[in-house]
Amino acid sequence: MPDTWVTDLRHYLTEEGYLADLPTPTLNLALFVGSIVAWVTGHRPSDTPRTNVYCRRSPGRRRCPGEVQAVLDESSARIVWECPICGDNGVISGWEGTEWERRSGA
Repeated sequence: MPDTWVTDLRHYLTEEGYLADLPTPTLNLALFVGSIVAWVTGHRPSDTPRTNVYCRRSPGRRRCPGEVQAVLDESSARIVWECPICGDNGVISGWEGTEWERRSGA
């Protein structure tokens, strides 16, 4: 069964904007979500919303081979992502101004 992740990147940061001292599983999640943000904000929108970020799920203790698909919803400033193989998905907010944002002029 896929999970839906509603993530605000600010929850993983210190007041100065750096990654907080987090437990390893939480740090790994923050880095995964940050990688999606970096890809989406660093590339032009295209017909193929594929990223170079691979799914983090391991159903049945086997790594999912899916490549995350993600888009920036301009109306809400949220990044919406999904793994087409296992269905893991989520919405990312609070990414603006973080170290992962790659938009020009940001």
